[in-house]
Amino acid sequence: MTAFRATFADMKLVKTRQVAQLIFEIPIEDFDAAYEVLGGMPVPAKERWFGIAAIKSPEEKEAPAKPRQSNPPSPHPDGAKRDWRNVPYSQQAGIRINEPTFAAYLREEHPDEWHETGEADACLKFICGVNSKTELVSNGKARTLWFQIDTAYQAWLAKERVGA
Repeated sequence: MTAFRATFADMKLVKTRQVAQLIFEIPIEDFDAAYEVLGGMPVPAKERWFGIAAIKSPEEKEAPAKPRQSNPPSPHPDGAKRDWRNVPYSQQAGIRINEPTFAAYLREEHPDEWHETGEADACLKFICGVNSKTELVSNGKARTLWFQIDTAYQAWLAKERVGA
């Protein structure tokens, strides 16, 4: 995979070099996947360029004032919604497989796997090498694959919106 999710946390101006440093944060459990995408430690003599795209849910595009609809209802008594990063991967996958755009993403970006399975749930399990989405919580390799798929899906959505 070539993408990962992060939140924009801070910035710093480096006046002596005429640049700005943008600081992004990721959950610690996603560090290995992000580090792999970035190609390891930076080498000052060898610059590597990356694209950064905002990730918004389809609901935010249609009506920016509405809260995100992709998160499950919160079990909290105050009705507050949970941050997507705090939703277990098995539940995230359960939510995604019910999104028509996720099925379209799988058909387009994973055509061989889609052809083999024919529907989003089976295709996702096939790609991650699991029999049940609950394995995304305990199986490290499957968990990393799910994170990469979901991150690439969100980047695909952002690209589709820009091209629309």
